[in-house]
Amino acid sequence: MEEDIISNTCPHCGSHNVEYITRVTGFFSKVGSWNKGKIAELRDRRQAIEWNKRSFLGNAGSVPTTATQRRIKLFWKQNCPRCPAAKELAAKLEAKGIKVEYYDVESVEGMAEAGMHSVLATPSIVVVDGEDEEIAAWRGSVPSEQELAAAVMGAN
Repeated sequence: MEEDIISNTCPHCGSHNVEYITRVTGFFSKVGSWNKGKIAELRDRRQAIEWNKRSFLGNAGSVPTTATQRRIKLFWKQNCPRCPAAKELAAKLEAKGIKVEYYDVESVEGMAEAGMHSVLATPSIVVVDGEDEEIAAWRGSVPSEQELAAAVMGAN
């Protein structure tokens, strides 16, 4: 039996009041070749998405997270030869209390997030601050535990 691509149930809360949207003319492109206006539009769209997330979770109007709240974003995919080492490193730091977000670049969410950080290779590890601004990144490679910890702790 073919699996349903669109479900009538919210995967987070179980509600059946679900509405889907799509971007009919949308496509993926490399952000690095965009002009300043397009980049500004992307940042504005990103801020609107984040505000909507906070609003949905009941935190609208709250003080934005500070730059000291750094976290790791790990971009991976199946059959990537270096991804297991990157996941192992991320798990070590996660066990030490560092927040790690995992993104499978073959999923829609992972692909979209990868586009926001100009990720074109796996594994990629991006350290961001509380405002989701990039602090450090390793694209297509795995840093040492010391390098990554230093970037997260602010010793970069």
